[in-house]
Amino acid sequence: MEIYEIQSPEELAELMGRLQPGDCLRSESFGRLVKSARELTDLAQALSERGAGLISAAEGVDTRTDGGGFFRICAGLNALGASRRRQGIARAKEDGRYKGRKPIAVDETLFEAVAERWEKGEITAREAMGHLKLKPNTFYRRIKEREEHKMKEYKQVENELREELRESNRQAREAMSDLKKHVEAEARELKKAASEAIDIHDVKREMRMDRIRAEIDRKDKVRQMKKDVEAEARELKKLLEGQE
Repeated sequence: MEIYEIQSPEELAELMGRLQPGDCLRSESFGRLVKSARELTDLAQALSERGAGLISAAEGVDTRTDGGGFFRICAGLNALGASRRRQGIARAKEDGRYKGRKPIAVDETLFEAVAERWEKGEITAREAMGHLKLKPNTFYRRIKEREEHKMKEYKQVENELREELRESNRQAREAMSDLKKHVEAEARELKKAASEAIDIHDVKREMRMDRIRAEIDRKDKVRQMKKDVEAEARELKKLLEGQE
């Protein structure tokens, strides 16, 4: 937490971009910092949004000890002023006199270049405002809008990356499922081929056994025929010897 002594609008503009929650600005009087009640209420609102405090010796204000009372009063004055402005605009519209607030023209390319230099610390906030010809409130509002736009873009990129990741995971799961089915199909084919190979082997083995059995039967028949022939030859020999 830091307490910054400031005595001019230039010092105020310089510090606003660097304030952190808990920091505090101290000045001799509000008159050294702002030129109107509207600027004072805008300053109070900006400090309140940043979580920073404000001390003014001349007016006896110290937001660190008043429980936020000063900021609430300024917020009320801002709301009252905004309400009166809305009523005035409504009456002007009814009378056909309202043309709207002319927007401050800012070269977006120039603003981006200057904002980047300011964020990098290459130039001061006062120098940045001088390059852009903007008042502190407008400058910091544009900086805030720029940060919100960047955050929106970051969120969009983050969502796109998450969606791409989900899609990649889905495709990976589908690829793994297809691969598993392919492997299982090949495994079934290999199992079937192996089973058929075993059946063919059994058939071939049975055919070989049939040939072996047939060969054995043939040899047995040949031996039996040989025995029969030999027996007949012996009988014939005996008959021939008896006739002599």
